[in-house]
Amino acid sequence: MAFSPKCMSKLKSAKKVLSFVSCLAISLGVAAAYPASTGTNDASAKTIAEIQQQRKENQDKIAALETEISSLQDDKDNNKAYQETLMEQIGLIQANIELLNAELESIEADISVTAQNITDLDTDIVNQQDAIDQNIELFKERLCAMYMNGNDSAATVVLGSSSFYDMMTRLQMINRIAEYDEELITNILDEIDSMEQSKKNLESEKLNLQMKQEEQQKRKDEKAAEIEDLNIKMKDTEDEIARIAMEQESLARDKADIEAENQALAEEQAAIEEQIRREAEEAQRRYEEEQRRLAEERAAAQRAAAEAAAAAAAQQSSGDSSQSTYVAPTYTEPEYIVPSVSSLGFAWPVPGFCYISSGYGYRWGTTHKGIDIGDAGISGAAVVASQAGTVIRTNNTCSHNYAKSSSCGCGGGYGNYVVISHDGTYSTLYGHMASTCVNPGDYVDQGQVIGYVGSTGWSTGAHLHFEVQVNGVCNDPMNYVSP
Repeated sequence: MAFSPKCMSKLKSAKKVLSFVSCLAISLGVAAAYPASTGTNDASAKTIAEIQQQRKENQDKIAALETEISSLQDDKDNNKAYQETLMEQIGLIQANIELLNAELESIEADISVTAQNITDLDTDIVNQQDAIDQNIELFKERLCAMYMNGNDSAATVVLGSSSFYDMMTRLQMINRIAEYDEELITNILDEIDSMEQSKKNLESEKLNLQMKQEEQQKRKDEKAAEIEDLNIKMKDTEDEIARIAMEQESLARDKADIEAENQALAEEQAAIEEQIRREAEEAQRRYEEEQRRLAEERAAAQRAAAEAAAAAAAQQSSGDSSQSTYVAPTYTEPEYIVPSVSSLGFAWPVPGFCYISSGYGYRWGTTHKGIDIGDAGISGAAVVASQAGTVIRTNNTCSHNYAKSSSCGCGGGYGNYVVISHDGTYSTLYGHMASTCVNPGDYVDQGQVIGYVGSTGWSTGAHLHFEVQVNGVCNDPMNYVSP
């Protein structure tokens, strides 16, 4: 069906208005998934995707802190067990020291008794020596008397006796005196030998006790040194337990701070989601109003066309050759490439090139949020919209269109890129393009050319980085498109 130029102008204007309104409603939910760049329209200072990412990073930090706290608790428990072992060892050593002290006291008592015995024996020896000296003096006196009185031999006794009885009495007396003297001398010598032997025995016992005392004192000193060493170890473990406790408290505070931040982020996310919901409702209302207005305009245009056709027919039938026949203008849609469309309604973004050089998922220690399409000869190939929608963000300022080993900083690493929102739920991103040919607010059809493959931003070679997001969360694009 053909429309008048005026009608087509109004249709284009309505499409742009509707695209702009839809852009405002959905940009808060998808813009944060992509890097900020010069020449772009930022929908919000902190959007849901940014909040979700920050919350995820905070949750990872909390998990790391919990692991570290658990590790510290294990160290703390090990130190406590070590301290209990030290305490048990110290208790046993102290018990041994008490036993050694008791043994030393007993030895010291024995030494004291022995020393007293030696002292008493020395006194006895002195006293006995006096008795011996007295006996020796007595013996000397007897010898002197015997010498003065001559030799009381048996002949002298017989000749000097007055009778036989007197003789027998004298002989018996001489024998008794001789026996007494002999016994006196023997006793004196025995007593001297006995006292000297006793003194030697006591001195030997005293020496043994002193040696034993020294040995026990040495053992006591060794045990005391062991206790001192264990006390040092105990102090070290107490210091370590205190340090670990302080570190645990610090980590717990950090964890609480991060949890509080996550709570605040969750509240902020809820507020943004509510704002998006209200704006989406308003956008839907405006869209419905615009659709009604456009329908009325189309109906009016159709009536006008019908009336014009009727008037032209009437003129022809009346034979009025001075009036020219009205020809309705034709409308040419923007050029586009017919892409292959998946069962979910998404088209392959680079028609004619299907090699995937890097898939979605874990890569280089992080998550690769999309797929890289990098077939041979792809440089300069047309990039098309995977689905109809509104362009909500672009960057076309990166001039570093060549392979590089690090980011040039343009477009947050994406270089020249385009983000398209589809019905407020889905959005797609096209990165590392050599250049783009659409602007924020443009409405694009599925298959419409939006730019050309390049190697801008952090790119190691010519390829297209393609992402699909559902409600602001990246999904594997291969679930939605196929070559």
